[in-house]
Amino acid sequence: MSAAPAFALPRRARLLPELVARHRGDGFLTPASIEAVAREVGVPAAEAWEAARSFHEFRFDAPGGERACAGIACALHPGFHEPELPAGCLFRCYAPPAFGDEQPFPAEMVRQAGPLLGPADRTWAGLERARRLGPAAVLDEIEEAGLRGRGGAYFPTARKWRAALRHGAPLALVMNAEEGEPGVFKDRALLCLRPGRVVEGLAIAMEALRPAVTIAFINGEADPAAEAFERALADSPIAGQVLLYRGAGGYVLGEETALLNAIEGRRAVPRPRPPLPVDSGLFGMPTVVNNVETLAAVAVILREGPAAFRAFGASDAPGTRILSLSGRVERPGVYEVPLGTPLAEVLDRAGSPAPEGLAVLCGGPSGGLLPGAIADQPVLPGRYHPTGAMLGAGGVVVLEAPGDIRRAALTMAAFNAEQSCGKCTPCREGTPLLLEALGGNPAELTEDLLDAIQLASLCGLGQMATGPVRSALAFWPEVFS
Repeated sequence: MSAAPAFALPRRARLLPELVARHRGDGFLTPASIEAVAREVGVPAAEAWEAARSFHEFRFDAPGGERACAGIACALHPGFHEPELPAGCLFRCYAPPAFGDEQPFPAEMVRQAGPLLGPADRTWAGLERARRLGPAAVLDEIEEAGLRGRGGAYFPTARKWRAALRHGAPLALVMNAEEGEPGVFKDRALLCLRPGRVVEGLAIAMEALRPAVTIAFINGEADPAAEAFERALADSPIAGQVLLYRGAGGYVLGEETALLNAIEGRRAVPRPRPPLPVDSGLFGMPTVVNNVETLAAVAVILREGPAAFRAFGASDAPGTRILSLSGRVERPGVYEVPLGTPLAEVLDRAGSPAPEGLAVLCGGPSGGLLPGAIADQPVLPGRYHPTGAMLGAGGVVVLEAPGDIRRAALTMAAFNAEQSCGKCTPCREGTPLLLEALGGNPAELTEDLLDAIQLASLCGLGQMATGPVRSALAFWPEVFS
């Protein structure tokens, strides 16, 4: 954790940073080390143990073997072999197969840049303009620009900020850079290559919201991204005003209430809604959680103005979106495209095969598969098909159909089953049953099982876990017979 601002979080909020420090020092956690951390931060050992076990990157015995990616892009590569030490996704889908620790995002993998990924200067012009305008006018600019959150839900950013501010109470601001969805690496690209733009967006948000505490939460494996962000932060006008937290894995941390629980030193599981985080979030404070790409867009808006931001994209979804492309394409990497761009145009630019015999996985484990014949969708928020495919966080994996379909569906189902936080029964019990049926007897894939998972799970991750399976069965039922 970095140097703290004037506001200090409660003592138990040190639990995750202390566990991360122990894990990094020893390579794994033991009951003795967890109990020692519990004493240091003043929580019962049982609660510390429960919290530690909810993070998928923590090991509880001495590691052995080389970490290897088991994500779909790597699994499709001819050089792939079943890993001795599976690592889920190592987020180097642009260079499969991936092994070992994370590497800095390579500049050459920015295949198409726009306002977010384009060259950056070393000034703080956007922040200076925000300070001249004042908080109310900054909110007006964000609203006029029509910015929607880029984490995957696309909620209007200005509306979220106003909802937290309406309470007139001390609030918290959290930057979510956990980025745990397989096949998505656009936040890593921004943090490694344009960290100043992200820091400036965070600083502008602080100027508008005047938070009591600001936290940057970065994926625990993404060391190059965290180091680049820390360097940019240290050279910024908000140096010393932001707490830096590192995660320890768990796809569920993409759900913002699970992320808040992690910061609070609790088990990383979603909370029931209501209340929403903007009403009662981190330690009961109204809380704004924004994605890395959202904050980079805030910097662009305050530098260039709402009209320049709206010059890209669609009328009801302005601006650009960074797509993470991988799989069976000649030029994988990140593509920053105006919202509304036909997906087929981006695929063609990436060197995708012809639509015949092609499939596209959109939205990862919470999304779905599209046949190439209907993949000419505009890059816009929302579902591309009722069976599950959606824009989400912008992950796009190109596959051969039908040859890759079974493996892709099994890989996504296995990921959802392994990553279930276990809080609610439909997801905890249903996703392993889904995987078992998919890999063995597809006749057991009843609508009742799919509906129970989709309709009764507590959070969006469980509710959307059936998407890859539903879409695979809808378009390619023969591969499971």
